[in-house]
Amino acid sequence: MIRSFFLLLLLGATGIARADVTLAENDSAYDSLAIQHRGRIKPFFGFTQEMTASLTGRTTLTIPGLGRLGSRQFILSLWQHPAGWEEAPVILVDNAALRKEIGLEGKDRFHSFARLSALPRLNQLAAEADAARASGSTATVPPLAAAAQTVRMRLGIFSSLRSGEAFRMLPPPAGSPPGVAWAPAPFQSAESLRSLQTRGEFSPAKLRAESWYFNFHPFRWAWVAWLISGLCLLVAGKATSGLGRRLGWLLALTGFFLLAGGFAVRVWLAGRPPVTNMYESILWVALGTSLFALFFSFRYRSPSYLLAAAPVVILALIASDLQPAVLDPAMNPLVPVLRSNFWLTVHVLTVTLSYGAFALATALGHFLVVGAMRKNTALSNEDPGVMHLYRSLQIGVLLLATGVILGGVWANYSWGRFWDWDPKETWSLVALLSYLVLLHGRLAGWFTGYGLALGSIAGFLTILMAWYGVNFVLGKGLHSYGFGSGGRSYVAAFALAEVAFILFALFRRPQKGLPSI
Repeated sequence: MIRSFFLLLLLGATGIARADVTLAENDSAYDSLAIQHRGRIKPFFGFTQEMTASLTGRTTLTIPGLGRLGSRQFILSLWQHPAGWEEAPVILVDNAALRKEIGLEGKDRFHSFARLSALPRLNQLAAEADAARASGSTATVPPLAAAAQTVRMRLGIFSSLRSGEAFRMLPPPAGSPPGVAWAPAPFQSAESLRSLQTRGEFSPAKLRAESWYFNFHPFRWAWVAWLISGLCLLVAGKATSGLGRRLGWLLALTGFFLLAGGFAVRVWLAGRPPVTNMYESILWVALGTSLFALFFSFRYRSPSYLLAAAPVVILALIASDLQPAVLDPAMNPLVPVLRSNFWLTVHVLTVTLSYGAFALATALGHFLVVGAMRKNTALSNEDPGVMHLYRSLQIGVLLLATGVILGGVWANYSWGRFWDWDPKETWSLVALLSYLVLLHGRLAGWFTGYGLALGSIAGFLTILMAWYGVNFVLGKGLHSYGFGSGGRSYVAAFALAEVAFILFALFRRPQKGLPSI
């Protein structure tokens, strides 16, 4: 009894109470049913993953007194037994400054719909963000207002789920005009809904494939394959043959095909190139990095490319897997400015593919710098590792230059001008010029291979600004369809760590052999 008393006291002190809700059966029969959401027909399981990630930042959640719930059971419970869920702490408020501003005490990141709806300051901040965005593309949205707007969006999603409005699973009657919205369905058995959906116009094969895609998660298996590949190659060391090296190559190839296969499925399901948001661009960069690493490894019979690519691919895929609230994995329809698959393919794919080559060069640069510091020997421009790095930089510059020019052509076609010093355009040009300085500096003898390696690391920070900073930090410009929020602390920590590494490498530069820089 004393233990129970202290448990209740602890729960009261922390503000956590058992949610008084009823759970639905975790029935997988609903997974491949059709639902209309965000302008497209998708499988119910994919819908549950998207909605859970939008509300909680993860595809699973933990509720006090109930334990860990998967997305399917959570969304089915909201649909079948909505009573009581408004008091459950299932809505993410991850910005600590926002929590303090709106009156949420403590470090709890999850709060209930009822509690958040009763905070007037939250609505005031969200209204400020609305006004700033409505005033034009050059307006700056205050960070707290943008965070409040995100929380308000989550409240709207929760409200639509709890009311049943989000469950649009009833196709319009036969003979209805094109584009008529599906009607919300009351909760009922999967078999009943499946019989009602026979009149709907959709592809059951695509629904099954998309449900399989979300269940199998090929990109997660891809980073696992690359992780084991990197470990095998590390164990194999400098051996030119042997089981470890062959297994490392085979697993890297397996990881590449899992990535390529996942993209092929996304393209088929979405009917467009998969590079319209940060999530898809990160996956595309990981694919590009693995493609270039495999090509150079087979071409020059060197595992160093695979070893360098492994951490890039692994970190990119883990980041895309663990941050669904920031990196939205949903396959949403294109915004109007992107509805030209030709330009979307030739411009966006080319630019983001260059990021993959630069990411590989950055990883090679780290390997070279660490090796040179450890041996205290300067790197010549003819060193095999430096030549590997130089080839990666050449590929990246060629692709980035081509992508920037094609972007200007697309801008002239869409907006009536080739160049307007938009933040995205400006930072892409800064990145291109930075890498051109590296390539020409090597030819002119301005620095040795050690300097080229350090330059490749510093150059990737300009790519990071053009790729992430413009869209997630500045939030300005005509490329507004790519804007987002979240992840700033992780990216800032990465950038600061890279700057610290460069400064340390300059301080500890090799003192033997050739001029160190």
